[in-house]
Amino acid sequence: MPPTHSLADSRELHVLRPHGRRSFLGLGQVFALRKLLIRVERPAILLPFQLNTNILSVIANSTLPRRLRLPVVVNDRANIRTMTRPNLDRGLGWALRLLMVRLMAGWCYRRARVVVCNSRANAEQVREFIGAPHPPVVAIHNPVNVEEIQARFPSRDRSRLGDPAAPVIAGHGRLFYGKGWETLIRVLGRVHEKFPGTRLRLLGDGVQRPALEALAEAEGVRDCCDFEGFKSDPFPGLESADVYVLASRSEGMPNSLLEAIALGLPCVSTDCPTGPAEILGRDGRVGRLVSVDAIDEMVAAILELLTRGETRNALSQAARRRAEDFRLQACLEAYADVLRDCLPGVSEPMVP
Repeated sequence: MPPTHSLADSRELHVLRPHGRRSFLGLGQVFALRKLLIRVERPAILLPFQLNTNILSVIANSTLPRRLRLPVVVNDRANIRTMTRPNLDRGLGWALRLLMVRLMAGWCYRRARVVVCNSRANAEQVREFIGAPHPPVVAIHNPVNVEEIQARFPSRDRSRLGDPAAPVIAGHGRLFYGKGWETLIRVLGRVHEKFPGTRLRLLGDGVQRPALEALAEAEGVRDCCDFEGFKSDPFPGLESADVYVLASRSEGMPNSLLEAIALGLPCVSTDCPTGPAEILGRDGRVGRLVSVDAIDEMVAAILELLTRGETRNALSQAARRRAEDFRLQACLEAYADVLRDCLPGVSEPMVP
């Protein structure tokens, strides 16, 4: 049997990790997962996460005899429009692969019992992607451990910069193209025109790190960029910053921004598809939204927050309050409602 974890209410969670060899269209993993699914005790729900795993799981489940098939709740955690858009930037082979993924995803998502997305905007994209008729598509936002984060880092006055001579802009996450780090590095040079001591603190690692370090050197800001690498606990390095920036070109529902507002950081984020606008809102009360890759807009927003202490402090307090809307319990209760509907006869509470 697959690894099993007993839950508080006597239910069991099976973690399915098919170890089949990668092969054409992932058929090796499909059949490895099929073997695991046959052995899972019924009644059960299949709960895959992320696009490729969703496809793998639905195909494997569909190969079972009808009486053994499980209700599938697929979870789309990224921006499906971006993830499946064929383009020739990486060659014809890559474009054809994405086209195949797009066709397979549409087929699989239409066979799910429910599709769960982590933002309302992505849920709407998924509805359009699947087309009519489609299964129920619901939005359940990513949770953030607000209680733990805010107990560690109580609210504080942010009307003064930590070091007026060297204010800190922070960001965290994987270092790859989709996160827009190169835009932020170019923005730093412009910010230096008014705040020459400003530092950029990047917490995270990834394939783009060498290129980003070279870009910082070319832009003349390498000495002011702190590439701190992956941190198992990034919160101290983030909380001590003066401004947080998310420069992404595409998201699903960015956990990094949720963590930033829980810490009470004054935030600037791109208005990328999807997620940031649902977190910060469009009225400017929780944070600032700017267009994707819009250097002038990002510079103006950062300079506003570095210059205006009362605005920084007001955004900090509003961000901490907003984070409470993304508490873990709310996420658990929403998932419990979805899963309960997939198992006829289950009426008792599935969460504490």
